[in-house]
Amino acid sequence: MSTVRSQLSFRPGWRIAASIYTVAGAVCVLGSAVVPESDVGMLVAIAGGLPWSLGLLTLDLSPGVANTALLLIAGSWAVNAALLWWLALRARAPNQENFAHEALIPKGPRQHDKA
Repeated sequence: MSTVRSQLSFRPGWRIAASIYTVAGAVCVLGSAVVPESDVGMLVAIAGGLPWSLGLLTLDLSPGVANTALLLIAGSWAVNAALLWWLALRARAPNQENFAHEALIPKGPRQHDKA
C-alpha cells in the first residue's frame, strides 16, 4: 500500500466532514423549502449541491418548476453526502481486508525463528 493512500485512509476527518455536510444539506434543503423567497438560501443550497445542481440549467420556466428544482437540489445534496459517507466508511476497509487476507494465507517459518 502506498504511503499517500495509507495517510488518506487513516484520516478521521472524513466522518466529521460527512456528518457536517449531511446536517448542512438537510438545513439548506429544508430552509429552501420553508422560505423559497430567500435568494441567499437558495444560492447556498445550489452551491452545496454542485456539480449535480447544474442540472437546474436544463429546467424550463413552467408551472411547478420550483418543486422540481427543490427535488433536484435535494438529490444533489444526497448524492454528495453519499459519496462523502462512502469515503468515510471506506477509510478503514483496506487495512481490515489486508489483515483478513494475511490471516488466511499460511506463512512459512519466520526469519527471527531461525536464529
